[in-house]
Amino acid sequence: MSWRRCLHERVRRALPARLEVDSLLDGEVSGWPSPLSALPGVQAAPGLVRFGLAPVTCDAITAHGLRFLEQARQARGRLPLPRWCGAYRPWREGAQALREIGIRGLPLDWPVHAPVYASASEDRSRWLLVLPSRGQLWYGWME
Repeated sequence: MSWRRCLHERVRRALPARLEVDSLLDGEVSGWPSPLSALPGVQAAPGLVRFGLAPVTCDAITAHGLRFLEQARQARGRLPLPRWCGAYRPWREGAQALREIGIRGLPLDWPVHAPVYASASEDRSRWLLVLPSRGQLWYGWME
């Protein structure tokens, strides 16, 4: 199994089951610029993995927004970490969502009305950022 497939499967366990992903996106590899550098005020996260949302999940989020995401607050599995927290805080939308995970805004080229959603783990050591108009889910961790 390739390292990308192993990473995809391992990190996928940290995601709520309701959030189906179908691909692992490039961009957070040693020597590559971090996608986080495009977000104003964000602290560099020690870890970031970006996924392509499965079309069915992306469509559901686009159609139902927070109503769909409120059912996505528990990780589907467990990662082998000493202080694992698989429960997520309530989802937020827009600027409030970004503040929830420590981001002060979106890049200047971001469409004004493009939705953005975020949630942090209960202990705030991990976070999820959903960008449905780009079909992406970002999973970051701070330890």
